[in-house]
Amino acid sequence: MDLEARIERLEAESAIRALKARYLNACDRKDVAAIRACFAPDAVIDFPPLGEFDLDGLIGIFTQMAVTTTIIDSHHGHNAVIDIDGDTATAVWNLGFATINPDDNSFRLLAGFYTDKYEKCEGKWLITYTKSEPRKIIDGRLDDNAISAGLLKDIA
Repeated sequence: MDLEARIERLEAESAIRALKARYLNACDRKDVAAIRACFAPDAVIDFPPLGEFDLDGLIGIFTQMAVTTTIIDSHHGHNAVIDIDGDTATAVWNLGFATINPDDNSFRLLAGFYTDKYEKCEGKWLITYTKSEPRKIIDGRLDDNAISAGLLKDIA
């Protein structure tokens, strides 16, 4: 592979990493417009056990579950393995996720993976497919003098 191709590949990988960071940060900020800007208009979003959605479906579910609530989320995508193939790419990301509901002091910790597909459209990388694959979920509650938590049973 010549130097120009290697640089182009590194630039694509860097742009995809920045795109995923924008998406995760937009989720944490509850910024619907920024979330929408990360996806191709015909993107497919598969978030078991919630289901498979188009982009409008994702925005609807996200608005209901996050935007209109006091819940605080923290998404951490890391250990990405990104494969570039011209103007398309795939990636697997390790996801660490924590959320707290200050209304009832409940929390959730999640470990999982994102499996993504990307396409470069008009010079800009966009997510065309994403699947969240939870591995383990811990639900808990913060009480005055204790923390109680349990592993959700129906997750792989």
